[in-house]
Amino acid sequence: MTRNSAFVSLAILLIGGLWLVYLSYRHNLGIIFVPSAFILFILLLYPAMYILKSLAWEWKVTPHLWLHCPQPAWMLLSAKFANALLQMLAIIVLTAVLLLMGILISPQPEQLGGLVPAKLAAVVVEVGFYAALFTVAASIYIGAWATLISVVNALAAGVLGRFRWLAGAAVFLVAVVGFGYLTETRIYDLLTNWGPVKLQLLTLPQLAGEFRTDVPGSFSVNLAVGQFYTGEVLFYLLLTAALFALSAWLIDHRVEV
Repeated sequence: MTRNSAFVSLAILLIGGLWLVYLSYRHNLGIIFVPSAFILFILLLYPAMYILKSLAWEWKVTPHLWLHCPQPAWMLLSAKFANALLQMLAIIVLTAVLLLMGILISPQPEQLGGLVPAKLAAVVVEVGFYAALFTVAASIYIGAWATLISVVNALAAGVLGRFRWLAGAAVFLVAVVGFGYLTETRIYDLLTNWGPVKLQLLTLPQLAGEFRTDVPGSFSVNLAVGQFYTGEVLFYLLLTAALFALSAWLIDHRVEV
């Protein structure tokens, strides 16, 4: 159902991206960096928006066909998540290609501070990989909450009628306020703050080699760019699976036409 709109969106992104590459070539390289970062931020919410829009349309137009489908709910929801992530990954890859194109064809070396474009591109690829990985993981988690909100809305339709959105708002408040309090507790720290893993930029020394470090005021290279905990990753992975399983169970056993 979303194939045509997905192709149109990618075509618009490609045309707009090529225009930005041209502007960065003619004027300033920064023209292409800001939109790329903005797109990555928007993609955090892409699966959630996709799920909410898709389920809202099906609850309204074809609930009897969807709920009477012989396939279990987890398969139907998985298909929606897979479609949303596939479109999301296509946007990420296209954005990355356009960004690297803008860096590599830059005709004004002074904009790069004397850096070799290929080495800067290597750093951008590594940083972009970490950013994209975090974006995909966080978007799946947010999408799981969006799925539960949509299912709770459908579940409350028979009781609250047109005010069923209040049930979804309650779930949203629990997700935001409740977890805000949870993260401040000792229990959360015990569950998540173990197994630290440091992220390092392996391409940064190559880039730093472009600068002289044997003169006063020179800088040293710190490869560590961040840290996360294995316990935190496991916690949110299990929570995402629980939210998805709860949504599928509610559809199979509680939501009615």
